[in-house]
Amino acid sequence: MKKNIFILTVIFLCFSIIYWGKTGNILIDFSREAYIPYQLNNGSFFYKDIFLIYGGFGYLFNALLYKTSSNINILLILSNICAYIFVLIFYFIATKFIQEKSALLFSILFIVASIFSNSTFSFVVPYSYSTIWGYLGAYLSILFYLNKKYKLLFLTLGFIAINRVELFLLLTIFYLLFSYFEKRPYKKTSIFHLFIFPILYIFTILFEKIPLKDIKTNMLYIKKMINTDSINFLYKSMGAYFNSEYIIKNLTELLIFTALFLLSYLIYKKNFKYTSIALITISLLFFNLNNLFNLAIFVIVILFFILQHKKLLDKKIVFISLCATILNYKSIFNISPVAYSNFGYIFAVFSIYLMLKKILDKKWLDIFFIIFTILITILNTRYNTIHTKFKVKTNIGNLYLNKQDSVLFNKTNNYIKENIKNDEDFIVVPEGQIFNLINEKPWKFYNSTFTPLDFETFGEENLIKKLDSNKTDYIIFYPRNTKEYGFQTICYDYGVNFCTYIMDNYKREAIIEEGYKVLIFKKNEK
Repeated sequence: MKKNIFILTVIFLCFSIIYWGKTGNILIDFSREAYIPYQLNNGSFFYKDIFLIYGGFGYLFNALLYKTSSNINILLILSNICAYIFVLIFYFIATKFIQEKSALLFSILFIVASIFSNSTFSFVVPYSYSTIWGYLGAYLSILFYLNKKYKLLFLTLGFIAINRVELFLLLTIFYLLFSYFEKRPYKKTSIFHLFIFPILYIFTILFEKIPLKDIKTNMLYIKKMINTDSINFLYKSMGAYFNSEYIIKNLTELLIFTALFLLSYLIYKKNFKYTSIALITISLLFFNLNNLFNLAIFVIVILFFILQHKKLLDKKIVFISLCATILNYKSIFNISPVAYSNFGYIFAVFSIYLMLKKILDKKWLDIFFIIFTILITILNTRYNTIHTKFKVKTNIGNLYLNKQDSVLFNKTNNYIKENIKNDEDFIVVPEGQIFNLINEKPWKFYNSTFTPLDFETFGEENLIKKLDSNKTDYIIFYPRNTKEYGFQTICYDYGVNFCTYIMDNYKREAIIEEGYKVLIFKKNEK
């Protein structure tokens, strides 16, 4: 085991050095994650000044780290450490089901396919630190359940609750029901450990003397956000809801791959091993590997389940399959390392492997997954070679952006430094709090972005009133396509009245152009 952990550590460190700050998206979502801890350290409060979508632990912890320096490398070190712990936890879970060599293979697949995935939903440049902490707790809870560490299990569930409430509810209900059917004896007093972290979090909020009405307002906005067209469009496109267009699009790929997979296995059983390996390698090259396990493998499993279902009725397989389903709840119809389900993808693949291992030749399966791991590594390496990211030096650390964005970002940041005075403030819309962090400027808005989601949640008129009352000196329109919300561009198909207000009350100061245009407006002098 020590040897395998050493191998995983070396591989993880190599990938961490190569991909440092280069996965995920610095400008989208991570911009908010990096700025809010700075806000907290400069007199802002949850619920009162900052709209909180998830639990606040991640921001509070990062604010504590910022006490030394508001350098984003501190956050990247934290997320890389967490990612490494994710890998170790998964490895220990996998060894409960399979041999250590096979567990090592899957842990390597976890590193190359998910941990350093080219996704906004990244482990190491995360769209949400609350999500990282929540899923870290989820992985730990699986390990504690398997090891019958019930006090630690409930303690961990409480920790998940202060980060991702919906994940906490799903897992808690699941563990209670599964332990009931398994007739697992555990002390009922263990459940009290569930409340330790939530109570500590509540005391933290009370200590800050945040009015109850602000918390209620925040909850009402969350309720409204959940029902917006923008969030529904986003979740549907990401696979959280059933999407018939997505299913139809992948149906041909699904059927062809299933046929090739079965043909390859049958050839292997006829002792044409090298032909079988060549066939499966060729078939993998013709498919989007990121979506390989989305439907194709599931259908294969179902086919074998129908034929030999008794072999699959294994309590441990049922347990890990249900865990995989819960961990992928945000993107259940698109289980892929480039979607929300990146955080649960490895468990989906692993549970499928366990099912197939019951009915297929284990050696052939291991060969298949070795080939898949190699191809995923080549695919990601090729992607990063084609989409090279360039270093942008700032006073909060190096940012990595594609060539065009890096030049545009530098020009915009230089303009801010040279033209916006110390007593003047600005906002970058639709998303751009990273500029406020770099220039240590306040963001005087309850909402953290000006995406279609915020316009629907808070109301365009309210955002206009807030802009008017804040008397913001500069408005900077930074190019950002928001098609994932079902709207293309601010001022074009959303936020039109908001932009009209700006045109009436601000004058255009500058245009920065580098393929795309950055428009800078300054408030009219009265």
